[in-house]
Amino acid sequence: MKNSRQSEIVQFLDAEGMLTVTELGKRFGVSEMTVRRDLVELETAGLVRRVHGGATRALGRAYEPPFRMRQAAALGSKQAIARAAAKLIAEGDAIGLDVGSTVLEMVPEFVDIDNLTVVTASLRVANRVAELHALEHSVRLIVTGGVARAEELSLTGQSAIEFYRNIRLDKAFISVGGVSNEGGATEFNLEDAEVKRALINSSEEVVVLADSSKFGQTGFAYVADLRRVSCLITDSGIGEKVLSDLRGIGVSVTVVDPV
Repeated sequence: MKNSRQSEIVQFLDAEGMLTVTELGKRFGVSEMTVRRDLVELETAGLVRRVHGGATRALGRAYEPPFRMRQAAALGSKQAIARAAAKLIAEGDAIGLDVGSTVLEMVPEFVDIDNLTVVTASLRVANRVAELHALEHSVRLIVTGGVARAEELSLTGQSAIEFYRNIRLDKAFISVGGVSNEGGATEFNLEDAEVKRALINSSEEVVVLADSSKFGQTGFAYVADLRRVSCLITDSGIGEKVLSDLRGIGVSVTVVDPV
């Protein structure tokens, strides 16, 4: 409950710029003391900046929200997007699963597909695959190697990049921090973005998973031109103009309803 509330606080501040403690308390039906504790935790995590009587969002492009916050945000949309993405996987495919909370939601969705090779630079994804799939029987799991990032548990560095350069995949499933026509697909962290680019370059098809809050956002690190994307899957919160602009430059977009 607390994680969900704090994620919603961040979303409200993104949309409205600044809110008071009193306003937030009324929206969530909690005491002002509870709101103040939430804001202290969010400020400590770097997600908000407290001001007199309330809080604001004043974060730069390089700021990376903590994984637990991203995982709790827009969960219904992420699950619907992940389900649609999993339907693109065919028996015998060699796929790359990127780091990121939306891609992680894919793993339970392809349990009935056999003879898969799954390559990932995410320790979270690797652990979930090992828990839910019959390794060596239905899924061959390959972890790239590299240096593990704290909190994200993504593997970065030359080992991960070189691994992707030396293989060829049918499909890559990519999470991103932002999507815009001008900036393309972008990410918060430079090291993760380098690994994402190597994964994309090794793959015949590239599927980007991005909930509607990512559109119009530009992160610090460039990942890919949208024309390189085979399919982009998002939720029904995407604006009609944004959708029209994407399709206008030739991007295939699949829109799903949140769970």
